[in-house]
Amino acid sequence: MRVPLSWLKDFVEITMTPEELAHTLTMAGMEVEMIDYIGQTWGDRVITAQIDYLEKVEGSDHLNYTKINTGSDQINVICGAPNIKQGDKVPLALPGAQLGDVTISETRKFGYVSQGMLCSPRELGMGNDHEGIYLLEPDTALGRPLSELVGDVVFDFAIKAHRGDLHSIIGIAREVAALTKQPLRLPEPTFSEQGTPVQDLVQVTVEDSELCPRYTARVVSDIEVGPSPRWMQRRLLAAGLRSINNVVDITNYVLLEYGQPLHSFDYDRVPEHHIIVRHAHEGEIMTTLDDVMRKLTPEMLLITDPTGPTAIAGVMGGAVSEVSDQTHTVLLESANFKAGSVRSTSTVLGLRTDASSHFEKNLTPELTIEGTNRAAHLLSALAGGKVHPGIVDIYPRPVQPRVLTFSIESVEWLAGMTVTQDEVVEALRSLQFGVEPAADQRTMQVTVPTFRQDIDEAADLVEEVIRMLGYDRIPSTIPSGPLPEPTIDRWFEREQELRTLLVGTGLNEVVSYPLTSRARMVNVLAHIDEASAHVLLQATIASGPQERALDAAATAVEKTDTQYDPLSLPAVTLANPLSADLEVLRVTLLSNLLELVQENSKRIRAGLRLFEIGRRYLPTGKGKLPDERRTVGLALSGPTASSWLPELSRPMDFYDLRGVVENMLDSLRIRTYRFVPTQHPTFHPGRCAQLELAYVTEDGTESYHPVGVLGEVHPLVQQRYDLPHRVYLCELDMETLFSAVPTRLAYRTISRQQELIRDLALIVDAGVAAQDIQDDIVRHGGELLRSVSLFDVYTGDPIPAGKKNLSYTLVYQAADRTLKDIEANNLQESIIRVLHEDFGATLR
Repeated sequence: MRVPLSWLKDFVEITMTPEELAHTLTMAGMEVEMIDYIGQTWGDRVITAQIDYLEKVEGSDHLNYTKINTGSDQINVICGAPNIKQGDKVPLALPGAQLGDVTISETRKFGYVSQGMLCSPRELGMGNDHEGIYLLEPDTALGRPLSELVGDVVFDFAIKAHRGDLHSIIGIAREVAALTKQPLRLPEPTFSEQGTPVQDLVQVTVEDSELCPRYTARVVSDIEVGPSPRWMQRRLLAAGLRSINNVVDITNYVLLEYGQPLHSFDYDRVPEHHIIVRHAHEGEIMTTLDDVMRKLTPEMLLITDPTGPTAIAGVMGGAVSEVSDQTHTVLLESANFKAGSVRSTSTVLGLRTDASSHFEKNLTPELTIEGTNRAAHLLSALAGGKVHPGIVDIYPRPVQPRVLTFSIESVEWLAGMTVTQDEVVEALRSLQFGVEPAADQRTMQVTVPTFRQDIDEAADLVEEVIRMLGYDRIPSTIPSGPLPEPTIDRWFEREQELRTLLVGTGLNEVVSYPLTSRARMVNVLAHIDEASAHVLLQATIASGPQERALDAAATAVEKTDTQYDPLSLPAVTLANPLSADLEVLRVTLLSNLLELVQENSKRIRAGLRLFEIGRRYLPTGKGKLPDERRTVGLALSGPTASSWLPELSRPMDFYDLRGVVENMLDSLRIRTYRFVPTQHPTFHPGRCAQLELAYVTEDGTESYHPVGVLGEVHPLVQQRYDLPHRVYLCELDMETLFSAVPTRLAYRTISRQQELIRDLALIVDAGVAAQDIQDDIVRHGGELLRSVSLFDVYTGDPIPAGKKNLSYTLVYQAADRTLKDIEANNLQESIIRVLHEDFGATLR
């Protein structure tokens, strides 16, 4: 929340510097994230000026050539803003002016010399509005430094959700007054009431007082809709809101000042002048102020007239009763809606507004009268409005202040601070709590003001006392008593070990939300269909055995013409999601990784080497907890890093990813594994492998089980995410991975005997996997075969068509003697015979 210092000073005397005030508030629990100094760098280079002459630039569809009067000189400026005219007073940035990170200089455009720049609110740092030049008051003197007129200091607060009272200028001023021991000056709305009483002009019916505890309505007639005064526009801009017209600006101004959302209806466009607060009917629709047709559900609370909806309660008004330039009478709504109802409606509609965010903070119903009276005062003063007598006030169950019994011993018990009754009484009264001290000097009765909805018990009062007296008064003490036995979390240690390994390999860790949407998850599938989506739900991630994977992929391709609804993807769904994009728990890390690669590829030219350690949440059935699979995901994209010799840099490929995986397996002391060609709906056909780890069964036989999949992202997926480089992804199930990590390490003496090295070049069918050949060599190599490694794959002349050459290096060694050539040769020949029998392999 942005709070201009000049606005804050309307309500409390401030003698501190902005930096001192920010520190004081932060230390009292109101974190100031940033201080924005509007005009600090302008000096005498940004001044007030007037447009004396204006003409269109020939050859341009939007640029204007202007002559600007600075009061002492006339200069030429080229400007493309649509809202300026001759005679306007405007801010002028002269050459050398510093606006943010930009230094203004003299330029030439279309043959004209531009000797400065006319400034929009965004360029001045006064807001995000960049649609036109910021116009000054007509009576502004020329040549004055602009900082003297609009310079300000704006605090950007990070207010916690439970403190709804602080989401307003007055709420912050109340805290400043309490901390600095200054009186609080609240606005005193003054206006004369005249004309027909409101009760004769408006009828209000509230059908659900649980969701609408209070609804008030006023009528203000004879309004002239037009621009707001410049001072109000400046304050709204500094607080982050754009000026629209005086009626809308006044409701926004009161929202910022008091924290009470208001809504103004065009009185003449409300049929029968009857407001009905009710639930939406099944299938009911309405068009909101943003010109979007909204489908409503019976759980939503509406503001309606006898003909239909006019607003979504607490969220946004409707176009049917919108205030326009022809509006002369306003029906002013100031109501209180239940926080949970507004939150639910806002989330379901995907429509979050300033009003809904305030109502979600659990506002007090007592604020409605203060807000409507302030708005009536401003409408009378700034829009020429006539305020009609009385207020329609539907308030069946008025809120009663809570009374808590409090003892100063609670402060010492919870915080270790020793305080006196006078200190506690002063601290609480400064925050507008009612306090009646008891005669025992230890206890008191505390009346909680209705705007403090966050105070429920004595512990909350302790926090308020500590905030006012200072957290630095809490004594520093060493805990006494025996320390609890530390708990050993094996998975924490494993994740930390894996994290260290991957960082050491040159990867950067990323952390993404486990909340996502079904549509975002199925985006990682090249062909979005049921068979492909099913692959995402497998516990060990990979597609399974190669034959089954190929069948699934073939089925996926066959079904590309079948429309698949992402909503049918099984996933753990949140009952009350923050938004439609955060509605389910993820079943894969791949979508998060691709989104991160997509975002970072726009900003980073260097290669991306990312990893994430997180959980996948696989549904196990209705009413059951999900299967939370610990998972590690890897993502590589872009050029490799070769800072010492940039010309050697090359695009990363599948073997870079495989190298990272092999390094990880080696560091975890997993020695027996294999990469098996497979198909996966996320990856490029023929450029995807399944990692399988070896397990020894009880009968001593060895079998392989899948642990994950890695490969190059399918071109369709790459195109969908608009990725500039090929991306290589890997997703491994950590639970399966760590089950293969040996619990005991067996060491053997390094043989002192000489090794015998033999190369083996084989010609096999092109479809034979090199890994299968290597596995066969290992199985029949016996104890004398120390290692096997593939060093060459070749196709082409003189290799026959449909064949390929695989070359391996075999290392033989005995532990107790020096091997003779004849022993190694005999073993080599037996291996060749087996390979010929199993694969039809022949020596090259």
